[in-house]
Amino acid sequence: MKVFTTGQVAKICKVAPRTVSKWFDSGRLKGYRIPGSQDRRIPREYLIKFLKEHGMPLGDLEDLRRNQLCEERRRDTLHRFWRRIKR
Repeated sequence: MKVFTTGQVAKICKVAPRTVSKWFDSGRLKGYRIPGSQDRRIPREYLIKFLKEHGMPLGDLEDLRRNQLCEERRRDTLHRFWRRIKR
């Protein structure tokens, strides 16, 4: 699962990191805090939902998802290939 820091989300949304922290603290942007610290993490799925709900462009997140799907397919293909060879 891909997660983002508040700084990364700020760059994606073109806002200040403090703005992202406020969205998070108010519950508008879902995520979690790293145990034992004040650092916040926003899972990719929650970020996409937030962006869509607020009419913000997905930008590179669409490309990132496409790349993840290609990587998963590649990994599955290699796994099947190696299983066949081992037989």
